Amino acid sequence: MKFPKIVTAALIAGAVASVAACGSDDSDVPEVPTMTSTTAAAAGSGDVTDANTKPSVATLNQMLTKALDPNVPNSEKTQLVEGSEADPAVFDKLVAAKKDNPDVTYEIFPPVISSGPNKATVKVQVKLPDNPATKLDASIVYVDGRWKLAKDTVCPLVTANNVTTPMCSSSSTAPTS
Repeated sequence: MKFPKIVTAALIAGAVASVAACGSDDSDVPEVPTMTSTTAAAAGSGDVTDANTKPSVATLNQMLTKALDPNVPNSEKTQLVEGSEADPAVFDKLVAAKKDNPDVTYEIFPPVISSGPNKATVKVQVKLPDNPATKLDASIVYVDGRWKLAKDTVCPLVTANNVTTPMCSSSSTAPTS
């Protein structure tokens, strides 16, 4: 399934953030290299089960890589996105979008900024072929004993592609400020 590249970029960034979040630093960020499993693995890991410690950017990038890895079972990926246990097959759609659009690159940048109890945000930079890099915001939340990408980040991106999923009820698709 081929998605429009801009929407695919948003889907991928949203999947990431699958556990990532949104910063307020609008400074220019250098062009993004393609994130690979090897790069993410080398970046280190972090504890995503401590509500008092937000995950590192390296950990969030690892989570993104895992969410888009066709070799990781969807049952493991549901630990990455809030509410995704309602529709684990949504990850198949994200993996297909990445496969159909291999020229889209992404990277999560520091800082991870607290935005309330059990909430944080981060910047995700997406680069489309022949276009300048675009910075997107993503939210993460601490639910079910771990940090996950917030539904309010993922659902608007998924439904913008006319993908219906039980993960996104009509009340969870409205973007938050």
